[in-house]
Amino acid sequence: MASAAGDGTRRKTACVTGGNGYIASALVKTLLEKGYAVKTTVRNPDDMEKNSHLKDLQALGPLEVLRADLVEEGSFDGAVAGCDYAFLVAAPVNLYAEDPEVNDVIEPAVHGTLNVLRSCVRAGTAYPVSKVLLEKAACAFALEHGISLVTVCPVVTVGAAPAAKVNTSVPDILSLLSGDDARISKLEFIERVTGAIPMVHIDDLCRAELFLAEEKAASGRYNCGSVNTTVVGLARFLAAKYPQYNVKTDRYAGLTEKPRVCISSAKLVGEGFEFMYKTLDEIYDDVVEYARETEPCARAIARRRELSSVVIIGDMATRRKTACVTGGSGYIASALVKMLLEKGYAVKTTVRNPDDAEKNAHLKALAALGSLEVFRADLNEEGSFDHAVAGCDYAFLVAAPVSLMPENPEKDVIEPAVHGTLNVMKSCVRAGTVKRVVLTSSVAGVSSRPLEGDGHVLDEESWSDVEFLRSTKTDETVMHARVAQAYSVSKVLVEKAAMAFAEDKGISLVTVCPAVTVGEAPAANDLTSVSIILSLLSGDDAYAGALEHIERATGSIPILHIEDLCRAEMFVAEEEAASGRYIVCGLNPTAVEIARFLAANYPQYKVNTDRFRDLPEKPRVCISSAKLVKEGFEYKYKNLDGIYGSVVEYGRALGILPY
Repeated sequence: MASAAGDGTRRKTACVTGGNGYIASALVKTLLEKGYAVKTTVRNPDDMEKNSHLKDLQALGPLEVLRADLVEEGSFDGAVAGCDYAFLVAAPVNLYAEDPEVNDVIEPAVHGTLNVLRSCVRAGTAYPVSKVLLEKAACAFALEHGISLVTVCPVVTVGAAPAAKVNTSVPDILSLLSGDDARISKLEFIERVTGAIPMVHIDDLCRAELFLAEEKAASGRYNCGSVNTTVVGLARFLAAKYPQYNVKTDRYAGLTEKPRVCISSAKLVGEGFEFMYKTLDEIYDDVVEYARETEPCARAIARRRELSSVVIIGDMATRRKTACVTGGSGYIASALVKMLLEKGYAVKTTVRNPDDAEKNAHLKALAALGSLEVFRADLNEEGSFDHAVAGCDYAFLVAAPVSLMPENPEKDVIEPAVHGTLNVMKSCVRAGTVKRVVLTSSVAGVSSRPLEGDGHVLDEESWSDVEFLRSTKTDETVMHARVAQAYSVSKVLVEKAAMAFAEDKGISLVTVCPAVTVGEAPAANDLTSVSIILSLLSGDDAYAGALEHIERATGSIPILHIEDLCRAEMFVAEEEAASGRYIVCGLNPTAVEIARFLAANYPQYKVNTDRFRDLPEKPRVCISSAKLVKEGFEYKYKNLDGIYGSVVEYGRALGILPY
């Protein structure tokens, strides 16, 4: 029986076979997060070692676990009964098959698939050979019985999934980092057989499966792969990206640099699907983090890292780059520290009180990723940043004084911000090693200005109007309106003071102006932006009022994922030609667009789509990142689906949203 969503409408129901498998478990999770009721099948529901993740997933929504076996006809009848969609993921895989053709792989795969399809009708090496035969058998069966059948052909699939205790491609794809020779040989074998190493992130695979299920026009086969690389290409990429590991780049004689074959997903993309993970950089950022948390990958990678400590031996090119990040106990700074460590940097970060274990606990955890030093420093004390920036290649100025209840905004917010920024820059001058200073400002320094009409595009030449802000009376009924106004003024004055100082002292300065920044970060002690962006789901009226205030003040709700911000900060630091200001903004929706999107995609929450009926449907103002994109940066999170897919899960983990 279909369950009801939070707004009383019928909740769609899906069956996913093989729920204790790697891909199936991730698909179950995606469906639950999208508001589906889910039924999944396992051979033995009582095996808690294999199925414990399913119990955890039940916190996300209605999930039934049913007993079924591919070799038993009719055993899937109860699972698919009442379902709108059936995702056939389960397959027999025997890596040590004595007789692949008859008993172990091929025949069970074909027979099992047809058994599930029969249940659907009643309800309303050896491995690739089995896939070919079962596809053809399934197509013939679907044609005969009038079933709408779509086949998804994923490539090597990697990424985090709830079911961690299964054989996956993750150790294979990380073998060049872990030094596992057997798995490296397996990677070479894939390339020799396929002509490439085709990859897809598991999040993209699950999104593609759901896309094709819901897209009425979808039909036939769909390849699902975002990257085609080679072992040689992987080795060179990983050696450059993770210098803390001793990745061998010269052991692959006989393999080509470029793929001989491209596995194309043009059909899928042509019908409207967009991959989130389109580069090796994006895929490995996620997979390496997943591996560090998952045994036995974590042990293998940690062991390899211990054996591959970077030693400075004459050639300075082998020296690990060092970066200072100010304000390491803050939301954005903590995420930047994490990313720098993952990229192989040695990191120094500053906090006002290193002994505050509650605020700094995340820094102790981050130290496990690499070389991290924590220094005491205060923006108000000149010289207190000297030790932190000494010997650094880059300095990321993220720390800023924020007073949520300023009696005197000029004295409590604006003056300390300008003074503190210049104090850090003076330390950079004294250090003599800092190649570039990256100042984190805000679009608040760009967009707070009187604008009449629609169709405005604000870029790096746009500045918030300080005189207008200082002369405008704030609406005291809006959360933090007073500090927001002072914040905008401070960002303009800090930027201009820093630019003048940099020009006077010959410092290479780049300013980053991020939009409303959301997403997961190690430091979860300042979650205002996350709470605002989730307010329509949480029902928090005060934060929803703040969301409305942003649009009225800015002309849109410019949003940015924190991962893209950190990537952009590193990009402008390392790109020699970078200069001046850079706006970092992933998208410019309106409150109306957000409300409608959330109501459609998260039906389990009661989203009030009428709250913003007096606001425009389309943005009056676009905060443009054209400069950053033109210079080679590519956003990973470019739509509401991508951003909220990440942030909703984070909000649930923090308790901002119920499961």
